[in-house]
Amino acid sequence: MQTSDFQKFVYKRRYLIPLALVGSLLVATAGVLSIAAYQHQMSLPVYLQSFTTPQISVEELASGKLKSIVLIDVRSPEEYAEDRIANSELVPLAEIEGEVGIQRVKNIVESYEKKHRAKPTVVLYCTSGMRSIKANRYLSDRGYQAITLTGGITAWRKQFTRSQDLQVLSAK
Repeated sequence: MQTSDFQKFVYKRRYLIPLALVGSLLVATAGVLSIAAYQHQMSLPVYLQSFTTPQISVEELASGKLKSIVLIDVRSPEEYAEDRIANSELVPLAEIEGEVGIQRVKNIVESYEKKHRAKPTVVLYCTSGMRSIKANRYLSDRGYQAITLTGGITAWRKQFTRSQDLQVLSAK
């Protein structure tokens, strides 16, 4: 039995519609994710990393859920001088990417452990979360455990003024 040209055409074409549907879904998903990343002021790769990055909300941090914390600001020295959360330490993302910051984080943690005789949780923050998520990835790739403050100092300042920082964080 010989197949006609029409049957060959239909046979080949039956894969095109599902393929077009899958392709359309992929494009739509990429578009939605890109919009969500833009709304969070992040690049798409960093936004996708944020799904697997351990994070803590402003409310959780302020509630005292974590007893021993070290706050590390990963923004630039200029941003740090302008405003920072309580007595956080400055270790810019550029230093963490260049490995110098990894050693600084290690020294900060060791100093805290000697002074307080407790292992602290490292909480990273930046302006909105993008740089701290990147810093978290660098630290976790080298065996350090850290969490990122969701929304960064922007989210923190929506709830607390600079004069409230120490009171909120030391009450824990």
